Amino acid sequence: MLTFASVFLHDFAGTGTWVTSATLAAVQTGAMVMRVWSGRYTDRHRNRRPFLRFCSALSALAFLVLWVLAIAAARQPSLLLLLPLMVIVAGICVSAWHGVAYTELATLAGAGHVGTALSLANTLVFVGFCLVPIAIPWLLLLFAWPGVWLAAAICAAIAWPIFLRTA
Repeated sequence: MLTFASVFLHDFAGTGTWVTSATLAAVQTGAMVMRVWSGRYTDRHRNRRPFLRFCSALSALAFLVLWVLAIAAARQPSLLLLLPLMVIVAGICVSAWHGVAYTELATLAGAGHVGTALSLANTLVFVGFCLVPIAIPWLLLLFAWPGVWLAAAICAAIAWPIFLRTA
């Protein structure tokens, strides 16, 4: 999200430096607050897996809204004004669950395997951080910005079954 949101806002939505910077600052600030809140919330309610499923679905929905807005803005330029707000919402949604996911992973792995599990998860996250900047320019070339947001929605939706209740 943070890697290409500024490019999207500048090149597609036509926002200037101030709006782009404020949008990214709002994403980061909102994500920090939500990560702390979500950890406290799930600790108090003991509902990590349902919360993670909810975050996955909400992230997919937020990216679908960005997909629709990117398509609609081509015909109705006044919709471009909604894009920074939707980037904030999507950015916070996709970032709010990180601590909860790592905590649930550590719990599932157990004390004897927590180091391996967290190291593997972190390695896979950084593989993603490597692959996404490679994939997005190709998605842009083939499908433009709506295709990027649709791909993000699909990725968020793919995460949903990972958090299903175990037998």
